[in-house]
Amino acid sequence: MADTGKPHHQFPNLFRPIRLGPITLRHRAIMSAHGMGLGEGQQGVSDTLHDYVVARAHGGAALLGTESAPVHPTSVGGALRIFLFTDDVIPSLAKLADAVHKAGSKLAITLWHGGHVPSFLAGHASVAPTPIPNMNREVPRALTRSEIHDMVKAYGAAARRCRQAGLDAVEVQTATSYLLGSFLSPAMNHRTDEYGGSRENRHRIVKDVVAAVRDAVGDNMAVGVRTSTSHHIPHAPVDYDLDESIAAMKVLADTRLIDWVSIIAGSRWAPDETIPPMDRARPQLRDEARRFRQEVGLPIIMAGRIRSPAEAEQLIADGCADVVAMARTWIAEPEWAAKAESGRVEEIRPCMSCNQACAAYVYAGAPGSCVLNPTSGREAELPPPRPSARPKRVAVIGGGPGGMEAARVAAMEGHQVTLFEAGPHLGGAMRLAANAPHRDEMRPAVAWWENELRRLQVRVQLNTRVTLGKLPAADSVIWAIGARPGSTAVWRLRPWLRDGIPGTIGLPHGRDILAGHTSVKGNVLIIDEEGGWPAVSLVETLALDPAITGITVATTERTWGESGLTMTRELGDMTRRMAAIKHLTVVTSTTVEKVDGGVAHLRGGTTLGPFDAIVLSTGAMTDEVPDGVISVGDCVAPRGIWAATLDAAKAARAL
Repeated sequence: MADTGKPHHQFPNLFRPIRLGPITLRHRAIMSAHGMGLGEGQQGVSDTLHDYVVARAHGGAALLGTESAPVHPTSVGGALRIFLFTDDVIPSLAKLADAVHKAGSKLAITLWHGGHVPSFLAGHASVAPTPIPNMNREVPRALTRSEIHDMVKAYGAAARRCRQAGLDAVEVQTATSYLLGSFLSPAMNHRTDEYGGSRENRHRIVKDVVAAVRDAVGDNMAVGVRTSTSHHIPHAPVDYDLDESIAAMKVLADTRLIDWVSIIAGSRWAPDETIPPMDRARPQLRDEARRFRQEVGLPIIMAGRIRSPAEAEQLIADGCADVVAMARTWIAEPEWAAKAESGRVEEIRPCMSCNQACAAYVYAGAPGSCVLNPTSGREAELPPPRPSARPKRVAVIGGGPGGMEAARVAAMEGHQVTLFEAGPHLGGAMRLAANAPHRDEMRPAVAWWENELRRLQVRVQLNTRVTLGKLPAADSVIWAIGARPGSTAVWRLRPWLRDGIPGTIGLPHGRDILAGHTSVKGNVLIIDEEGGWPAVSLVETLALDPAITGITVATTERTWGESGLTMTRELGDMTRRMAAIKHLTVVTSTTVEKVDGGVAHLRGGTTLGPFDAIVLSTGAMTDEVPDGVISVGDCVAPRGIWAATLDAAKAARAL
């Protein structure tokens, strides 16, 4: 993307150069660091992480962050593999910096120490200012004064290695409840020496770190600081809140050693503030950013659910931020800036803040990706589509995410594609979820696929059911019909129940109600054995129906929604919303043994009911797949959106 020095006519503030200390960015849209778990067990920058970052440099990011990088051996743990405490990291970092520069972008890295967060399972005790347990109840040990001095030196040494590798900037991580954020917090720092108590004392280690980092990199490399606007520790009478955060950053600004302040929110007590789910207002930190910009006296980089170029442009125009930072947005769309600057806004793949394949997969120990962009983190395995030397006639059966992605990629490969959908709309189960309350941000994703199919001239035939015995004439058929409601979730705990829970044959399933195929009224029982969005969206949909007088959920989960919504950061919001539904009762750790009429008989001999209607949320199952087709998505096995789009991306490239 050429830098003309002139603002783009559509986004004149966003596409305008800005100077951050010794570096000049060609515009004000950057990709902030997000741990993607792409280290592949290697020390340094793996080939997979290298390809992931470089793809976003080619996509126009002005400044790229790799991921948080440990500065000290006591911070090793989890998926972060760029160990800045050894010179061994320099070659792979230098290779990445060179590739990013050739693509026309700048490269930064976040200097990180996890404090009490890393687990002792890494082989050593974690360290912190005070022995406050992490969320796994593991207790760290308090750093001694001499260890604090050594830690400051470690930050400086890490910064020196980044300078030697040719990076353009480093950012000191003081956000959330990691090590430096814990020192800054009046709630987490209980020390009585010169590193605790007063603000001056709590700021001391961060001032020392910044001084060591600046001394190590000199004047030709930019240095920033990232902080939380608030840790949001529930019920805390004192906390690292907005006033504390601004005070700390003003102190650092006064040292004249840093070039910017970057803001996020939250801590390990409030991870949904750090990576907010889709039902949160956006942009997240508009007012907080404006106050930082007014009071700190340095350029402010703002993150937090910034999705569209129009949003980014408005934030800068309104004086809320000097630069906008996005992580999940760039995971979904590596060409975000290039498409925005060239006027192809409608082609930008919209992140929907689902947190499924980015945050949830990484925290589960798997490589991160994106449900809408399965090539994310697999850039070498799934390169951009190229026109085929032998174009084919391709029929795609099913218009859910898997079918739409298969049709899109096949068309980009130069094939003549027709998509057949049995219903009146594209989207499949994703459309059902999008139509439920608090799932609005899934709609733009479905609309994006629809727009892409139009742009690529894919022929779409709605209300056209393709049967096993009568496949359309085509060189290749991709079967993507999804799954149907079933009893598979019941089999998880009771595999002997071939026909599901006795007495439930013929009862409506939640997906049928969400699709409008059937309806219920009166006092309703929902038997939930799958967890996650299907039952939650069903309850929130029924709660708006005036024909419903009462809702009871009988779930096998200890905490309703825990299995499906914890890792996506949605559980807290969901629980609060459910508490506001006055006619809702949730019975947890409950197994329904049988249904007799309107009564549910529970394990242990008790009953629930009678009810006017009983609805099942017991999973999905596959139907027969015809011979000779390429099957993708839930019709192979019910696994969710990411598996469907990944299957489709692979299948369409292999035609």
